Amino acid sequence: MIAADAGSLSLGGELTVVNYVERLEEAKAALREGRLAIDFANVREIDSSAIAFMLECVRATGNKVVFKSLPNTLSGLVSLYGVTDLLKIS
Repeated sequence: MIAADAGSLSLGGELTVVNYVERLEEAKAALREGRLAIDFANVREIDSSAIAFMLECVRATGNKVVFKSLPNTLSGLVSLYGVTDLLKIS
């Protein structure tokens, strides 16, 4: 589930390999509309495809996207994969 407001989009539920493509397409549409903040506060389940999701969002926006409220599991994956310097996290 993705919900959007004026400047951001909020992910909910899960972001896994099962729904990665669908979530990425939804996110890219929102990013094209100028929503450059992605909030992970309501994400309940993730896997490593979340890293690919984040990197694709960075690429799609020329590194203008900001990621908010990362769950501890996702923060750990960001660190494990060594992509911390590639992402803007608040």
